[in-house]
Amino acid sequence: MERLFTKLCMLIVVALALQMHGNKGCLEKERIALLAIKPFIINATVFDEVVDDRNRTVESWVNDRVSDCCDWYRVECNTTTGRVINLSLSNILSGSTTILNFSLFQPLEQLQILDLSDNYFEGWDYSRGEGFGNLRNLEYLELSGLGNLRNLEYLDLSSNSINGSLQELGLANLTNLEFLDLSHNKIMSGSLQQANLRNLKFLNLSENGMIESLQELGICNFKNLIELDLSKNNFEGHLPPCVNNLTILRALDLSYNQLTGNIPSLNLLTSLEYLSLWDNNFEGLFLFGSLANLSKLETFELSTEDSKLQVQENENFLQPPNQLKFLYLSYCNLHGIPSFIMYQHSLEVIYLSHNKLVGMVPTWLLHNNTRLQRMHLISNSLSGILQLPNSTHDLLELLISNNNLTGQLPMNISVILPRLMNLDLSKNGFEGYIPWSMGEMKTLTMLDLSSNNFSGELPKPFVSGCPSLELLKLSNNNFHGEIFPRFMNMTRLEVLLLDNNQFGGKIQDGLSKARLLVVLNLSSNRFSGEIPHWFGNFSNLKFLVMSNNILEGGVPVQLSNMEKLDYLDISENRLSGSILASSFNLSWVRLLYMRKNAFNGSIPNAFFRSSTLVVLDLRDNKLSGSIPNQIDDNLPNRFLLLGGNHLEGHIPLELCKLRYIRMLDLSRNRLTGSVPSCFSNMLLWTVKDGYEHNRFFIRYIYVKDGTVSSDTEVNIQVGFVTKNRNESYKGSILRYMLGIDLSSNELTGDIPTDIGNLQQIKAMNLSHNFLSGSIPESFSNLTNIESLDLSHNKLSGRIPTQLTQLNSLEIFDVSFNNLSGSVPDKGQFGTFVESSYGGNPGLCGPQIKRSCGSSEPTTPSGAGEYEEDESAIDMVSFYWSLFAAYVTTIMAFILILLLNSDWRKRWFCFIDACIISSYCWILRNVFHKYDDIYVR
Repeated sequence: MERLFTKLCMLIVVALALQMHGNKGCLEKERIALLAIKPFIINATVFDEVVDDRNRTVESWVNDRVSDCCDWYRVECNTTTGRVINLSLSNILSGSTTILNFSLFQPLEQLQILDLSDNYFEGWDYSRGEGFGNLRNLEYLELSGLGNLRNLEYLDLSSNSINGSLQELGLANLTNLEFLDLSHNKIMSGSLQQANLRNLKFLNLSENGMIESLQELGICNFKNLIELDLSKNNFEGHLPPCVNNLTILRALDLSYNQLTGNIPSLNLLTSLEYLSLWDNNFEGLFLFGSLANLSKLETFELSTEDSKLQVQENENFLQPPNQLKFLYLSYCNLHGIPSFIMYQHSLEVIYLSHNKLVGMVPTWLLHNNTRLQRMHLISNSLSGILQLPNSTHDLLELLISNNNLTGQLPMNISVILPRLMNLDLSKNGFEGYIPWSMGEMKTLTMLDLSSNNFSGELPKPFVSGCPSLELLKLSNNNFHGEIFPRFMNMTRLEVLLLDNNQFGGKIQDGLSKARLLVVLNLSSNRFSGEIPHWFGNFSNLKFLVMSNNILEGGVPVQLSNMEKLDYLDISENRLSGSILASSFNLSWVRLLYMRKNAFNGSIPNAFFRSSTLVVLDLRDNKLSGSIPNQIDDNLPNRFLLLGGNHLEGHIPLELCKLRYIRMLDLSRNRLTGSVPSCFSNMLLWTVKDGYEHNRFFIRYIYVKDGTVSSDTEVNIQVGFVTKNRNESYKGSILRYMLGIDLSSNELTGDIPTDIGNLQQIKAMNLSHNFLSGSIPESFSNLTNIESLDLSHNKLSGRIPTQLTQLNSLEIFDVSFNNLSGSVPDKGQFGTFVESSYGGNPGLCGPQIKRSCGSSEPTTPSGAGEYEEDESAIDMVSFYWSLFAAYVTTIMAFILILLLNSDWRKRWFCFIDACIISSYCWILRNVFHKYDDIYVR
């Protein structure tokens, strides 16, 4: 007995020693297996800007026979056995798509947790080995082989690129599966009706784009479900009543689908805590009474943009309804607040935005719900003044933008709502001053008062207060006065929008304290002076807009220090001097607007070698010299706008390297030479959707506490003359606009036939040049053109009848050329007015009210033709001939006087007599010197 006890003690001591000291290293077989996985990771990873963590994953995996694989990054071993039990490789192949080879993991027989989520696996390979057949201890698998894993309980295949159907995943035999996450893939069809998932508790199929009915999906068979997420798909049909069979369900998310029909009663789901029916196409009448038995329900979401759903606003309840915490009723066609809400006293969040609510702001909600934190009433028809409750409230967020509210802001807003963090009153009719007491709102982080009728100067307590303010929007009001004094204390500002006001004076250095600025818009005000050099200290600034002010001086070189600057607009000021490439960080800036200033000198070559510049707008300055010809291949420039300067020389052929150009404006310069035929190489002008992946807006999403609190979107905006109008194209409409403007230059020669290959172009303006030859018949290939201006040139010949095939053509102008023949009258040409052809005496036809007769004239000769249309006179030739006749007459008269002395004497006597007569007339009528003589 004693021996047995002694042996037992020894075993315990040994076990304790092993437990305390653990195994000194991992198994050699498993170390080799991990080293085999390493090249797979390296070869499959697409490295980008965020590579530190991915590199570090395999950097420690070294084959030196000294390092312990249990110490390798993302590897965890059992402290007793030294076997690998946890391998985390999530989000390591981001940006790549590859096939996962399961055989790599076979030697890790004791593996319990394998995390391969958030990668881009398109599938997996069973062809070598038995997949995960040897991993009999696996308890947690993310992106696994499914066939042999009958004991698998947790399966997460989320955020990959898996496509196909549900049946192809082999889920049928996973009888012990409790957690299944297939979200954010490309599984667009299939059913789970044949899957024996009797123990399934959590099912997530969101964000797959599935096109099925819920009945066919078979969700009603899983009676042990606790959470079911089918959001962000395309499920159609009715919500099946059998959902009531899921009696222990706690969370049901059916948002962002295409479900139709009436919303059935869900009173049997007594365990339900979360129910989202957001953004579907339900119909009929919805009663809050249908939720009466859901006593545990805390969150309810309902919205529809289809007017077929009507929410009952007035209901009688025999007993107080269940108390919700989160209620979302946007897009529900509400005209009044449902009576159900009047019984609520535990609300923490209420969204009633995008309805048709009328009357005053329902501040009684604050009185009824003392724990209310967020109240959204955006885009309704609320009116009157903003009347706050009498007592203080701990509301954190109040959004009432886009209503019809008027009057002034309550002076006691900081007293009643002392903890307010987000206040949005934009797009209303508020007027008056900003209350000085708002400077006492220490927790205020976002304030949007834009698009109202506020006026006056910003109160000193407001500017020196609000230390937590991160977003301030005062755009589109009538504020005035100087701003940014030294005592400004808004040091945490990230977004500052002051555009379209009447602020003036110099930009004071109080703004320099806001070192965290990302968005700064000072446009359309009266700011003067120079651009402060300390702007270069804004290292986080991405958007800087100062257009339409009266700023002077040059562009400070310190702006190049803004390494993140993406968008710079200094247009419509009084800036001058040479443009220095060193003033801009051309390795980052994408949109550069400098039009309507007084910049002079040449265009820096660096602008045409930037690998990031998408928009370059230098129009209406005093730039001279030639267009740079040192242009790199395949640059991203989409909009090159150089019109209204003093540029000279030929159009460089190197411009044709800008294959992705959308708008090219070289008008109103002094360019000479011919039109380059290589313009036909412009990819977007010739090929539909020619590899265009560019976004036409830049967005700054302001995230607070993990949620999107504000979305600042700056659209790309480009002005371009088309259809005889200066149009402004903004945002996504630019995707459909392609144009070229070479007007008002000194271009000569024929129009290249290859220009007719620009099939996608919308507008072409070659007017006011000296182009000759005929209009190319290939212009009939410009099938998408809407505006074609060839006026004021020296074109001759006929107007090609093939142009009548241009069904999109709205503006056609060939006036003041030397064209002849009949004017086409078919298709769109039957709509063009007479002025489109004026100044071409050789043209005839009904549109210009000139008969072609029996034989059509071929040349614009004959005085009679000029008498028919006096406007057809070539004014340049007329002025030269008039000058020549005048000089000839004078020279002939002088020659006669030199040859005939008698005539010469008579001429000079006549001149003397005229001088004496004029002298006497001036003395008598101007100075009245001879009045006395005549009186006597």
